Order: sequence, then structure tokens, then C-alpha cells
Amino acid sequence: MIKKYALVFFFFLAYLFTWSNWIPQALASRDIPSIQVPVPGFLAILSGYGPALAAIIVVSLAYGRQGLRELFGRLLIWRVGIQWYLIALFMPAFVIMLAIVINNWTGGTAPDFSSAVFPFGPPETPLLQKLILLLLVFTLGFDGLGEEIGWRGFALPKLLEGRSALVSSLILGALWAVWHFPYALTKGTFLSEVPLHWFFINLLALSIMYTWIFNNTNGSLLPVLLFHAAGNTTSNLLPFLPPVTTDLRVYYFTIAINWVIAIGILFLSNGNFQS
Repeated sequence: MIKKYALVFFFFLAYLFTWSNWIPQALASRDIPSIQVPVPGFLAILSGYGPALAAIIVVSLAYGRQGLRELFGRLLIWRVGIQWYLIALFMPAFVIMLAIVINNWTGGTAPDFSSAVFPFGPPETPLLQKLILLLLVFTLGFDGLGEEIGWRGFALPKLLEGRSALVSSLILGALWAVWHFPYALTKGTFLSEVPLHWFFINLLALSIMYTWIFNNTNGSLLPVLLFHAAGNTTSNLLPFLPPVTTDLRVYYFTIAINWVIAIGILFLSNGNFQS
């Protein structure tokens, strides 16, 4: 039964592990009474790795050691072409910087880079050190390994078994976006000021881009991890996204550019999103 409904069990567990921690936080942030159950610190940390833990549990039960070797083996596929590492590392910054340029051209307010908040260390930390530290944190933390072992390591290959790359990307993108909702509804978080419907639309475009990278690198998780980490690193180092400012013009331009890229992938690649 687990093997037959592996994807269902995976998404159920991914949501369960993460939402068990995120939903109480969201309710508490909005002063909504809820049943307060003490959660040990290590369990709260593990909840951030919900998709990865769900994938490991489902794969071990349904496919055994061979399945686990295949899952973690995706982290060892590194000979994928230098261009894919460059795309993964620099495309997020290119998109956001282009959005800034378009925002300025159309009369928007230029971002005040002096207001950027660095979540680790003192403000005077050198930029290169910030970049390396943030990239490492996001690669090994919740956003990288914690999510991508599940989303692209397990769920995407399973979806691709009986569906097109586009349909698989949209299904995964939708479920990936909804998984974030309790975090987005928690006051004070990065996503709390972003309209949920625009966040949802943006992740659909990003999901297409992730599948494109995944399919062109023989199913490697390394460029995918770097792409996720680079996107979050860029967002955290620049001051023009919430909660630093409530001006969402650059964010909207970013969504538009992501969709232009996604549509370009649809037209310029074959049905498998392969170049």
C-alpha cells in the first residue's frame, strides 16, 4: 500500500511534520488561542526538515535500502556541466537585479541597500563573508537539504513517472506553495507581508525552473540545492522585499520575470524540459 500510494504518504507526512510546529506558531503570532503542547527544541528543528524526513521514511518503507541509495545518490551526481552550477548560483540574483532595474525605469523607488538586515553576525560583516555563510546555511538547512531531498529528490521523480514535466512541475509547485502557508501566515516572518496568491503564482513558475535544472543535470540534487539556497541568500541580503519594506513593486516584477523564464523554458525545450 505504501508503495502504491507513496506520493500520498509522502505529502501527508511532509505536511504533518512541518505543520505540527508551524501552525501553533502562526496562531500564537496572531494571538489566537490554541492548545499549547510543549515541543522539545530538537523536534522543532526536525520539523523544518519535514519533506526530507517524509521522503526518507516513505522510501525506506516502500523501497528499502536500494531506494535510499538512489535517493541519497542524487547528492553525489556532480558532473553535470559547469553551466548548470552557474545558472543555479546566479540566476536568482540576475532576476532580482533585473526587477530592480525595471522598477527604476518605471518610476519606482530605488531600494535603500543600507537598510538590508543580515540575520547572522554584526552589520559590518564583509559582503563576501555574508554570501558564503548564508549560502552554506541555506544549503544545509531547512531550505536546502530539508526541502529538496523531499520535493525534488523524491516527489518530482515520482510525478515524472506518469506525467509530463509541465504537469509534474505545476502539481509539485502548488503543493510546495501550500506547504509554506502556515509560515507565511506567521507574523514577523519573511513571507508574512507577501500576498499568498502572488506567492503561490511565483512558486509555480519557480517549480518549472527547478524541473528544468533537475532534468538537465541527470536528476542531480546539487544544482537544485544551490538554486534554492542562492534564491534565499539573495532575498535575505537585499532590502527591497518584506518585511523590510511594504513596497512590493520589485517583488511583482520578480514574479513576472520568473514567468517569462518559465514560459521560455516551455517553448525552447522539449516536453521533458531538456535543452
